[in-house]
Amino acid sequence: MLSASRLFGRTLTSTFRRYISVGETIPQTNLTIIEEVNGKFEKTTITSTALFKNQKVVIVGYPGCFTPTCEGIHLPQYIQRSADLRKTGVNKIYALAINDPFVTASFAQKLNAGDKIAFIADGTGEFTKKLKMETDLSSAGLGIRSKRYSMIVNDNKVETLNDEGGPGFTNLSAVSQILEQARKNK
Repeated sequence: MLSASRLFGRTLTSTFRRYISVGETIPQTNLTIIEEVNGKFEKTTITSTALFKNQKVVIVGYPGCFTPTCEGIHLPQYIQRSADLRKTGVNKIYALAINDPFVTASFAQKLNAGDKIAFIADGTGEFTKKLKMETDLSSAGLGIRSKRYSMIVNDNKVETLNDEGGPGFTNLSAVSQILEQARKNK
């Protein structure tokens, strides 16, 4: 009897890779950005390649707008510590969820995010799926959502990745973790 690794050889590891890895290039796709401009949250569309070109950014993946942990703990940390992240050379902080731009803009407004963080409304989940950072929360009535994670992207390359592996929240994707990593990579 043949083992799976002997049968498939190296194909097994490259075909079933879990998610984007450190050192890899961010996938190309159109992104809908929600950010405050002159006191109002506005929507713009830009390619991922153009958005992250010559920029050092933090991307915070979260399961959904208005969910208790995202609204009450996870994203408020990033809003509160945004100035500390910028001091490490981070140009921008993007919070990403699989939600439409209207819900995302309302969420940003409710969080009083101001110009501290911008939001990526990945309405179809295309970008999240290309990152292989989606999770199925259908059992909770939420459908396909983003895992909870944080990453530093420098000029379209993943520099640091902290994947919670699902919707749960630990210190792995907390602002304190990414801040420590950003200071080391300054």
